[in-house]
Amino acid sequence: MKSKKFHYAWIILIAASLIRGVAGPAINASSGVFMTPVAKDLGVGIGQLSLYLSVSSIATLVWLPIAGTLFNKYSVKKIVLLGVFLQTIAFIALGFMSSVWAWYILAVPLAMGAVLLVNLLGPVLVNRWFAKNIGLVMGLMMMITSLLGAVFQPVLTNMISNNGWRFTYIGFGAFALIVMIIIGLLFLKNTPSDKGLKPFGYDESALQTSKQEVKGVSTVKALKSLAFIALLIFMIVLTGFAAFQQHIATFGLGIGLDMSTIGTALSISMIGSAIGSVLIGVLSDRVGIVPTSIGVLGVGLCAVILFFISNGNYVLFVIATFLHGLATSSIGVVAPLLTIKFFGNKDYEKLFSTVMIGSPLASIVLMPLYGYIYDTFGSYTYVFIFLFVALIIAGILLLMGNNNSKKILKESIN
Repeated sequence: MKSKKFHYAWIILIAASLIRGVAGPAINASSGVFMTPVAKDLGVGIGQLSLYLSVSSIATLVWLPIAGTLFNKYSVKKIVLLGVFLQTIAFIALGFMSSVWAWYILAVPLAMGAVLLVNLLGPVLVNRWFAKNIGLVMGLMMMITSLLGAVFQPVLTNMISNNGWRFTYIGFGAFALIVMIIIGLLFLKNTPSDKGLKPFGYDESALQTSKQEVKGVSTVKALKSLAFIALLIFMIVLTGFAAFQQHIATFGLGIGLDMSTIGTALSISMIGSAIGSVLIGVLSDRVGIVPTSIGVLGVGLCAVILFFISNGNYVLFVIATFLHGLATSSIGVVAPLLTIKFFGNKDYEKLFSTVMIGSPLASIVLMPLYGYIYDTFGSYTYVFIFLFVALIIAGILLLMGNNNSKKILKESIN
């Protein structure tokens, strides 16, 4: 009888999750806590300063497909070092800057580093190191990332309050630089063969894994398929739905709620996100990633409906924010799994990075669009109508894309 030994894949998961948690919720998502003190000291408006976030989204859009090719050419340690230096050196440099133009310029290396460490590193390593329960593994990674965000956000807020924003940029940036380099150099390995291992779960799915690696759809063929277009639009819609998170506070105030109760609701949304990360991963393994993704869209529709009819009802508002958090937590899980489902593993890194272009596209277009609609009509009614229709269309396209993916996968195998 074989004894079950601890598999190094779990070290990879923890290491990638820690790097993602520092690079993502701590650095990449910290713009909100810096915005007011930085704008005040620089003597600029919040809107003028926040333009650097648009620059970041554009840089992400351009860099994603290029970054995806790096994982096939270079070792994961070299890629992590590149990502860490791009992101943390730019973050530290902001502590020395006195012109808003510096934020516009440094947004580019910040985004480039984040693409490597937040968007791509985790999914690529999970796909290489795990041959079963990939949905659960992706969910665990997202949960760890969310929990780290819950730890680091108040730390950054307290550092700014006690020591100022300049010290926080420099001090926390240096901490992040050291921690991520240590984790990357000591614990990350490119593939299981580097440790003389097979992927975790290889015995149960060796035939399927081998088949996908050899017979998956090529990048050229995938990019011309209905499956790719459907998956890209699905990601745009799902990210556009998630982007409403930035408007929930404004919506809550508009229906008569106060900031204290809205803050509580947003905390409950984070709980929904943590639960959703694992739940969606488990369901994708049990019932399949396509039915799970359709279910996510259904949860999103429920959230939109409840927001629409809440009209000052705090209970409905809280339930809606919880469901919104639960659904948006799926982005980091369903995107890599749907890419594998539709196209196999042959050119996974390239195709996944291209699919993820949908996220910055949605951020660039839809976030300001929601604000424009609210400014024009004084409510988010038309935003909710748009989201409702978009989520239904995304579901239809996903089913069509799934049917098309079966066809092109079969052609590639034959």
